Amino acid sequence: MRVGNTGRAWWSGSGLIFGLIFGLPRSVFVSQQSAAMVLRRFRRYNSGGLEELPFKNKDNLERECKEEVCNMEEAREVFENDEKTVGDEDQCLSNPCQNEGVCEDGIASYVCWCTSDFSGKNCEIEVAKQCSVNNGGCSHFCAMQSGHVVCQCAAGYTLGQDKKSYKKQLPSWAFYATMPTITEQQNEDKRIVGGNEASPGEIPWQVRRDAGRREGREHCFSMFSTKSHCEAILSTQSLHLGEHDLHKSEGTEKDHFVAEQIIHPHYNDQRSQYNHDIALLKLSAPVELSNQRRPICLGPKDFTETLLREASTSLVSGWGKLRFQGPEARKLQKLEVPYVERTRCKGSSREQITRFMFCAGYHSEPMDSCQGDSGGPHASNYKGTWFLTGIVSWGEDCAKEGKYGVYTRVSRYYPWISQTTGIRISS
Repeated sequence: MRVGNTGRAWWSGSGLIFGLIFGLPRSVFVSQQSAAMVLRRFRRYNSGGLEELPFKNKDNLERECKEEVCNMEEAREVFENDEKTVGDEDQCLSNPCQNEGVCEDGIASYVCWCTSDFSGKNCEIEVAKQCSVNNGGCSHFCAMQSGHVVCQCAAGYTLGQDKKSYKKQLPSWAFYATMPTITEQQNEDKRIVGGNEASPGEIPWQVRRDAGRREGREHCFSMFSTKSHCEAILSTQSLHLGEHDLHKSEGTEKDHFVAEQIIHPHYNDQRSQYNHDIALLKLSAPVELSNQRRPICLGPKDFTETLLREASTSLVSGWGKLRFQGPEARKLQKLEVPYVERTRCKGSSREQITRFMFCAGYHSEPMDSCQGDSGGPHASNYKGTWFLTGIVSWGEDCAKEGKYGVYTRVSRYYPWISQTTGIRISS
């Protein structure tokens, strides 16, 4: 080989290098797949025109949405089926939240985060105009319909022009104002126990039952409530309305015979003498109303329950014993009692106090309902109208320290009373 022949020498050198490379054993090199694994580098299937290669993995929506904009087209490529591919656009695009509410997108749904003044799915309800705030401004009952307050009235009333106040459908004398109960001079004899003598006509819904069982009270025009744990009332027995002084005739009394007694279907004296302690009495003839004979209103469940718990005090009345094992009252007695929180109520007795009962009264003061008051009304006042919230049921002694009077919780029985009597609210 001549050194001067550079072209030939270059060719010969190249041939030598080529021969050396391809003459080496094959074990020196690794496969292409193994080399890729050493570098830990993965190729994008949809880059370099390889997206539709037959060895591409299918049904990997996560990869599609990471490598591309996640939309219907990318999802359709994975499932290759129109029925399996469903779109979920941003649910907040239509700005569904009202009154400055903030929208948060979800899967086929959204959540509105409302300011403190509004509530509802779309922040469409003004909190100040809900039933939970000042009873919605209603003088009687409040209901929410389509996100708006709708006021309703007790039987015997109708809504006023403002759709919040009420108008009386009965003659004016049928709504003779109940007289004050707490401003009178306190009775030193601690009657009812610890109450005061009621004025004639002050509690016109109070009813006295015949045969010495002075209990029961009117809650509508022709229906009465009495104690289920008393003996059965015969159709020949009567109820006395307009009573005040039991020892003399005052010209205001009217007698009514009982046509039908309806005991609550869940009452079972074999299990409990006081659970579901309520019955209805239907009279043989309507009541002739006067200042001394008038019904007490009955409210729907939620209204009655709220009134029971939030009223500062409520009124109980009757001709029961003036003290434990003492004489019964000659004239109608009354007493204002506060509602007792349920935990404290249940802790005051070893007897079972069910959710159909509640406690009212005083822990240490000698004031309470007593024997003979059973079946009498527990009434609460709301904006000048008296509503039935409880029925005197039972207790341990009378006015005993640490013990309370136990009452039937009328709110629990509104559906049954309404269905049985036909009493309806007015709208």
